[in-house]
Amino acid sequence: MPHCIIEYSSNLEESGQIDALLHKIAAHFRTAPEVFPTGGVRVRAWPVTRYVIADGNPEHAFVNVMCRIGAGRPADIRKAFFSKAYEIVVAHFEAESARRGLGITFYVDQADPEGSWKTNSIHAHMAKSL
Repeated sequence: MPHCIIEYSSNLEESGQIDALLHKIAAHFRTAPEVFPTGGVRVRAWPVTRYVIADGNPEHAFVNVMCRIGAGRPADIRKAFFSKAYEIVVAHFEAESARRGLGITFYVDQADPEGSWKTNSIHAHMAKSL
């Protein structure tokens, strides 16, 4: 972990540069490997094709970022790190937001350690490639 899942309205498919956003978010996670081990980073996105936003204007768009992290990181570290992650998302969509109605939401939750199971050989393979 962390896993970041980005849902976005499909009307952002061409102009939203979603792949670039994924890389920006993943790069941000790699700035803190002592907090979020690089081998656990997962960032993904998918368009939502059926939606109604606000007054129904089809030009309106949305982006919803949901990050799930393992429990145990101190609140001050979470707040600083994810405030910056949110700023990255907002900055990414600055021009898009200026030209149309755009709602951005960003949520972070912590996985319940008693309800979370993981297997990950990426860490070992990353160590071999060094």
